[in-house]
Amino acid sequence: MCSKDITGQLQEPKDLIRLATVKVAESFGLGDATTASTITPDNDIDLNLKLGEIGVFDPNPFPVIDKYPRSQTVEAGSFVEFECKASDAADHLPNWPKHDLVIELFYENDEKRDLTSTEHNWWADYSKSTKSRPSHPSGRIDITEVAEIFLMKSAVEKSDEGWYRCRACIYKDTDLQACDVNNAKFYLKVMKPRNKGADDPLGQSGGPTGGSSTTSSPVSAGAFENLLIEFDTPQSICQVFGDPHIISFDGMIYNLPAASCDYILALDYSAGSWFIYGRIRPCGKESQGSCLESVTVYAKGDAVELQRGWIINHNGKKVETVGLDAPTEVGKFDVEFRGTTLVLSMLLKEEITRGSKMKDWLRVYWDGLTSVTIEAPLSSSTQGLCGNNDQDTSNDINVWMAPNDDLFTFSDSMRVVGDWGCEAAQPIPSDDEIAQYCGRKKFDKAREKCEKIFAVHDFENCVYDKEPYMTACVYDTCKGINLENNLYPWMVIPKIDKVLPPGCNAAEAYATKCSIKTWDQEGNVIGGIEMPNWEDGSHICPGKDTKLEKVPLLGCPQSFM
Repeated sequence: MCSKDITGQLQEPKDLIRLATVKVAESFGLGDATTASTITPDNDIDLNLKLGEIGVFDPNPFPVIDKYPRSQTVEAGSFVEFECKASDAADHLPNWPKHDLVIELFYENDEKRDLTSTEHNWWADYSKSTKSRPSHPSGRIDITEVAEIFLMKSAVEKSDEGWYRCRACIYKDTDLQACDVNNAKFYLKVMKPRNKGADDPLGQSGGPTGGSSTTSSPVSAGAFENLLIEFDTPQSICQVFGDPHIISFDGMIYNLPAASCDYILALDYSAGSWFIYGRIRPCGKESQGSCLESVTVYAKGDAVELQRGWIINHNGKKVETVGLDAPTEVGKFDVEFRGTTLVLSMLLKEEITRGSKMKDWLRVYWDGLTSVTIEAPLSSSTQGLCGNNDQDTSNDINVWMAPNDDLFTFSDSMRVVGDWGCEAAQPIPSDDEIAQYCGRKKFDKAREKCEKIFAVHDFENCVYDKEPYMTACVYDTCKGINLENNLYPWMVIPKIDKVLPPGCNAAEAYATKCSIKTWDQEGNVIGGIEMPNWEDGSHICPGKDTKLEKVPLLGCPQSFM
């Protein structure tokens, strides 16, 4: 772990998506990635095609979405425009039904909603071009079609928020109908206007009383930038902690006990602009559990690995962060050390709209031990153990957008490419099974200890539910984690589960989530709760000084040791 150089190991996110799709295809017995893309609820075509049927003579049996919007966050009253473009090239038999490429853009939350009605007031514009020519063998026709749709609204409303989708089909309403397999979805988040003067950010429409003005002065672009109100767009939060427990972006909760693999935690499924994977390994020789050993983050062409002891591996060089007294830059990432949490940030996008500058952030909070908290834009479509970030827990374990209800099929599909041979996750034990494993007496003591930990005063005003973290605390305390580092004898921590109690990992994850600001349904910010010394109230979990002394012993040697 200490000498690992991640340079050259990371693959581009788009390649990761493509190769993972190939693996999923193999698991479904469907062959290559082209066939894999046909796994979709919108496709009713029989994959066991016979000579003369669509797909044999037609080299591209499914149209392709060439262009569709990315998810975005806007203020109510903003102008919004969507563009979808599709194409299809076919080898067409004259006696087949009309090929006719059709493209549509619809509101996926309610496909029956008529967006262009007077109630919803969207305006649509379509265009289409077709080229055809005779081809070999004689009697066949080459057809190339391109279709495009623009959907616009001058002032979006809160009711417009939700998932939209571009879909293209050929042979519409016939037995040969085939629709694209791109799953071209995107999310529109509509927030309340933050700035009452957003229509006039420079104040040139009048004086303090709102009267008219007959003169104006030129304003430089730099001055305009300074007058903009900056704020972050709504974010989703995912956490992986302890042995390992996972709370997805959408709030689904599950465990991956006994896993030992590199897993995709989350990636940008829409554009492949970033991804995060975690190395999960046995916690120690005496433990039957598994824990996060490190987290690797790729964004905007740069990559870092977050290791135990709050070490950053950047291009094979060790960067020590303990003791940082001010934010710094590591490559293209902003890095900050807050208390005992390493915070990695990357500005993904910023847009100026109605007098405001709206920023999309990717943030990763690493406790230096076994827990990571990931913040990603609410409008992002994602894949990984953190789910798809569509505000719906029921489809979080779909396999690369293919319907799936088996947790272990899902987790296996999220293994990092090239690491498919590692062990699969095991079934989640029940409370009775945990109690049987460690004994009823130990189980009851673990519950009592965790109740004391989560009774700290700092947790009282947190908006998040404590119960999932309480359950994780009991699980880890009863089972034991026994983290271990045998690199040097002087780095071994005797009786480590007493020095760094396992249940405190869950409490640390809860404290981290409580400290992050969140958003209500109207887009209003709910501030995070600062609790830098929450451990002091528990009288069980180690304080800041103890963690700064002991946690680095579980990683690579550092200059202050």
